Amino acid sequence: MPPCETQNCSPKRPIFLFQGREILWLLRRFQHTHLDREKVLDVGCGTGFWLRQLVQWGARPANVYGIDLLEERIQRARELCPPGVTLTWDDASNLESGDGTFEIILQFTAFTSILDAEMKTKLANEMTRVSKSGGAILWYDFFVSNPSNPDVRGVTREEISQLFPGLSVYLKRVTLTPPLGRAVGPVAPSLYRFLSTCKLLCTHYLGFFRKP
Repeated sequence: MPPCETQNCSPKRPIFLFQGREILWLLRRFQHTHLDREKVLDVGCGTGFWLRQLVQWGARPANVYGIDLLEERIQRARELCPPGVTLTWDDASNLESGDGTFEIILQFTAFTSILDAEMKTKLANEMTRVSKSGGAILWYDFFVSNPSNPDVRGVTREEISQLFPGLSVYLKRVTLTPPLGRAVGPVAPSLYRFLSTCKLLCTHYLGFFRKP
């Protein structure tokens, strides 16, 4: 889920800026620099934070789609997102889109909230199905479980490979462990960036999965 709903509403803003730079770097590295030409789907879009960022980065609202299980999130996303963005309240494990519809599919912290292995597999299969040949799944999620929160479970590199067989998988460890990041980010963004270079302190994978 996004760190905040507006650019100035939260002390977590420096952390988000660092995440945004990482995502833009990944898109450039894998030659997805013409967002205005690509159809994008955000699975588990919440209130549309990342959809709005994609529009700011150049995506056309008419090519931007989001889906979420919670009606109140979709309702809020419709209030916040630019006209033309398509938002659907539904289960993403049974998408209505045809095969090979999207150039980019986003998944940001949705899989760690799914504890049922069969549901994870169904969702991964649907994301792969609607991704174009040569298209990509952009992944951002925990690989470290939180022992104090039984409602989420980290997704490891091995599990990712099992969920997306046949896709080429690139993973980068990012995001300073949240308790440390929350303490450091708002007061010392430069220190946050420095500590984030120590991969042993990072808890998330930023990934790019290409479909042949």
